[in-house]
Amino acid sequence: MQMLLIILLIVSIALIGCGKNSSAGNDDGKAPSDKITLTIGHFDIDDNGAIFRDALEKFRKENPEINLVEEAVPHDPYRVKMTTLGASGELPDLFVANGSMLLDYIPKGYVGTFNEALDQDAEWKNGFLPNSFDEFTTDGKIYGVPTAMFSVHVIYYNKELFKQAGIASFPQTWEEFTDAILKLKDNGLTPIAMGNKSNVPVGSVLFGTLADRYTGTAWFKAVKEGTAKFTDPEFVDSLKALQKLAEMGAFNPDINSIDGDMARTLYFNKQAAMIVDGAWAVTNISRDAPEDIQKATGLAILPAVPGGKGDPMSVAGGSGWSLAFNSELTGAKKDAAIALIKSVSGQEYGRTKIENNGQPPVKVEEYDQSKLSPLSVDYFELMNDKKFSPIYDIQLSPALVEVIYKGLQDLLIGGVTPEELSKKIQSVRDTMK
Repeated sequence: MQMLLIILLIVSIALIGCGKNSSAGNDDGKAPSDKITLTIGHFDIDDNGAIFRDALEKFRKENPEINLVEEAVPHDPYRVKMTTLGASGELPDLFVANGSMLLDYIPKGYVGTFNEALDQDAEWKNGFLPNSFDEFTTDGKIYGVPTAMFSVHVIYYNKELFKQAGIASFPQTWEEFTDAILKLKDNGLTPIAMGNKSNVPVGSVLFGTLADRYTGTAWFKAVKEGTAKFTDPEFVDSLKALQKLAEMGAFNPDINSIDGDMARTLYFNKQAAMIVDGAWAVTNISRDAPEDIQKATGLAILPAVPGGKGDPMSVAGGSGWSLAFNSELTGAKKDAAIALIKSVSGQEYGRTKIENNGQPPVKVEEYDQSKLSPLSVDYFELMNDKKFSPIYDIQLSPALVEVIYKGLQDLLIGGVTPEELSKKIQSVRDTMK
């Protein structure tokens, strides 16, 4: 009897052990300890959000051995969060980063490089558009894979409201542009609706291109190298031009109190004749605007300015954002991170993006043009002969971007003069030498 009890006890233990092994398994047959966990910090880098999220979900299904954990927040809070994490060094395994963030992370050794992975996959490397990696390359090392290639500056204007105000076509000179603003205002319209609550929009989508009209791109490069200054006359002139627009009532009075969605609502409701935004607004307007607004919308860029040193056929633009990975990743975890990044930067993803009126960073060889909105077709036509000039918040350090963009908020409401702001910006630049 005692022997029987011992045998039964041994069998029970064996069965419990088998049960544990069975329950610890997963649908893919791997124990949790065998799964690779990757964290990814991001915001919805595609305007309708679904494209990127769908791509991550597809990656999960195709790679069940990888546990992908998303740390997703909206765009503006994301920028703040990543600045904070940049100070502590507690970055996710993968993360969306712009050039400004990388300038902060790279000297601290937080970011891995893609040179080896790109060189090992020529098809992937050669699939990108020219200059796609420029904003994410330092000393020949590539720290980010672009998520798009686009203009951050486009003027969306209502052709019908322009006609009603006696403006036959979009202005081709700065004098015609300011004259049009006055005519639109006299017609009871807000000439340009913008939402600058976060302080980024005016600086990024309007001022970057306006400043380049006055300074030229060579000056911007010289400022980065320390051989030019923000107190130079051409930069001060660009600040004066923005100040003049504000003083003549070009913008909605609550420009610093509302966001981009609210500004677009003013345009959709025909209360504003123009909005200035990036290429991403093509999707917003094509998806959300009333049909008559979509049909009436034309696309343009800022005209040339008197005595400007910049190319009037250029606009602030480039890759904008990239996907980067934590330098601490090694082995299978690093391989998994590279695989994920490849999945959202190849032909299939690019085709999906362009067919949803997006601007992928890769050369999409075949796509269904019938899926593009008329406004998207107009955008590609507008950009056909344009060059890209630097995006301030992509190519300058976070501290410098903050003082410029916050200063522009103050400039718009008369809280600072162009001369005072230029000196303040330069004083911050001097501390970085």
